[in-house]
Amino acid sequence: MKTFFTLCFFLMSTSWIWAQTSISGKVTDAKKEALAGASVYLKGTYDGATTDGEGNFKLITDEKDTATLVVSFIGYENSEQKLQLGKSITLTIVLAESKNATLNEVVITAGVFEASDEKRTTILKPLDIVTTAGAGADIFRALQSLPGTSQVGEQEGLFVRGGSGTETKAVIDGLIVQNPFFSSVPNVAQRGRFSPFQFKGTAFSTGGYSAQYGQALSSVLVLNSNDLPEKSQINGGINFASVYGGYTQRWEKTSLDFNGSYFNVGPILFNLNSQNIEWHKAPQGYSFASNFRKQTSATGMLKVYANLAGNTLGLTASDETTDSGKSTFGLKNQNFYSNVSYTEAFDKGKLYIGFSQSFNKDDLRLDTADASRGDSRTQGRIMFTRDFTNDVAVSVGTELHTYEYKNQFDEYKTSFRDVYWANFLETDVHITHKLVGRAGIRNEYSQVIHRWNVAPRLSLAYKTSDYSQISLAYGQFYQNPNQLYLYINKKLDFEKAEHFILNYQRIRNDRTFRVEAYYKSYSQLVREFMDEPFDANAYRFPYGRTDNSGGGYAQGFDVFFRDRKTFKNSEYWISYSYLDTKRLFANYLAKVMPSFASTHNFSVLYKRYFSKINLQANASYTYSSGRPYYNPNEQEFMSAHTPAYHNLSMSFNYLTSIGGNFTVIYAEVSNVLGTQNVFGYRYSADGKNRIPTSPPTYRSVFLGVNITIDKLKKSKS
Repeated sequence: MKTFFTLCFFLMSTSWIWAQTSISGKVTDAKKEALAGASVYLKGTYDGATTDGEGNFKLITDEKDTATLVVSFIGYENSEQKLQLGKSITLTIVLAESKNATLNEVVITAGVFEASDEKRTTILKPLDIVTTAGAGADIFRALQSLPGTSQVGEQEGLFVRGGSGTETKAVIDGLIVQNPFFSSVPNVAQRGRFSPFQFKGTAFSTGGYSAQYGQALSSVLVLNSNDLPEKSQINGGINFASVYGGYTQRWEKTSLDFNGSYFNVGPILFNLNSQNIEWHKAPQGYSFASNFRKQTSATGMLKVYANLAGNTLGLTASDETTDSGKSTFGLKNQNFYSNVSYTEAFDKGKLYIGFSQSFNKDDLRLDTADASRGDSRTQGRIMFTRDFTNDVAVSVGTELHTYEYKNQFDEYKTSFRDVYWANFLETDVHITHKLVGRAGIRNEYSQVIHRWNVAPRLSLAYKTSDYSQISLAYGQFYQNPNQLYLYINKKLDFEKAEHFILNYQRIRNDRTFRVEAYYKSYSQLVREFMDEPFDANAYRFPYGRTDNSGGGYAQGFDVFFRDRKTFKNSEYWISYSYLDTKRLFANYLAKVMPSFASTHNFSVLYKRYFSKINLQANASYTYSSGRPYYNPNEQEFMSAHTPAYHNLSMSFNYLTSIGGNFTVIYAEVSNVLGTQNVFGYRYSADGKNRIPTSPPTYRSVFLGVNITIDKLKKSKS
């Protein structure tokens, strides 16, 4: 009976396959260079595809007789050809350039590191992130290997070009993520909440970013989620800290997946790696996530994502302000995030609609006191882009946010609610064959401070050769004051920054060279005025008088070189940043380099694949010059500096098969040499006792295994 049903299923499957037509091929330009991201579809149907990084595509259709295949790509003339269906078809399609230059040839690169599969200026892909030694498969830690970032190991966040961690915003599918990191813990930097494999590409802007985004004085990290997965599969794994699993079901134009994980770093990881922190409850928690994808037409896509997570931890930290010299901290976190987006492309335009909700709550125990903090955000966004000619494209959009913050310490409660509204308009123009311009403007309103702002943005890119270009960018950027200040003063103004950027980039033969100079001016930064001595605690609650009299600057240059060509089966990249910055803000007593900034940052990454033994080896070295810290025994404010930061890390990925299923065994050793890095110092009130702020562990060893079960392959066998 089992054989009979198997035979029936086989016959039905093959008859269904015979009724279909497979259309595959490659899309190139006249120079035979692949065009990644070209749209390929059958006119008048929902059957379509997008070319991959090599220009290849494949689509399957149930249509019969004849159909018209359309291929389009920005800056090129559309291609249409009539096909006779009913068999497998393989094509090579060459698109002709439009009369003027293409945006894909001359792209705005000032301030932006692209990591998208749809751009030829690719810098990082998901696989690059998970194979960056020392990053622990964390998106934000991997980005610290790029120029413009500082090595800050005691606070979460991306610290970019002299900016604080709160000045960088993360965006998923056009929508701001309220809590991209796990909740703050004193003197412990937290990981990002999202896996790099959720995203097909990223754009990390170190300044001068598009008018489409706001509320970030320094930078934005734009993450674009995956479309339909290639196939149905089951995925699972176990490592020193967690167990996880996922199930993906792919239909013709729809997919649904579920993923879950549980982590507990205490039983193995903490016992294996000596800790500098006294944990009385090791971090542990769970997460459940689901993705739904629906191809609504040949050029339309609906995406729905939801994630529910929770975790707990407790530690005893050194505290020079207490009689015992110690203080305890406990955390119980609950977090929810959901994201819905819909895109549809038309002949000369594209529509985007997005909606997100987030909720985060922390129940805290601070010595003998109970406290809590929480926030929630609801966001809606709509944007329409239209190509008026081959030379002019215009984007216009609006977004609305409502969010609420709450804080409680014993019986003392504070809260506020804000409605934030923004509109933006941006135009890309081919000025000449080699010159492209982008002009934009954004205006914002914040109800909690009853203020408006208008922020102009301007970028230019000039093609200096077939492989190189220079770019310029200018922009004004605004951000609401930190919520801790808004609890005590709702009459504050927006904080402001102006960016000036000059960029040169050359890409040829799998080598990328990039150098960028910048100047950033700060104004209207919030200052606190207190009668007591300076408090260096980054987690303190402000209570003094505040105003917008702060300001400062950041200037410097970044250099980046990536080489995938010179050494066989290998690649490496080198990053260097020079930063000169001073600012007067928060409770600072003078305009100085802030404690989270360092003058010199340098990193080298090397990756090699040994094909004969299916092993990839990765190494990274990071150097950062000493950071300023407050020493009450010195007359000059913030004049002391920590020792330089050094970190040599290595990781290995071994590809094998278990039960016929693709398997990866991975191992990582962070800070191989065990360098005792210090991120700062805290002093007692009399200045006699000093406690270093160190990483949770000087050296860590991590091991795990991941197995992917191909459901389709299993069903056919």
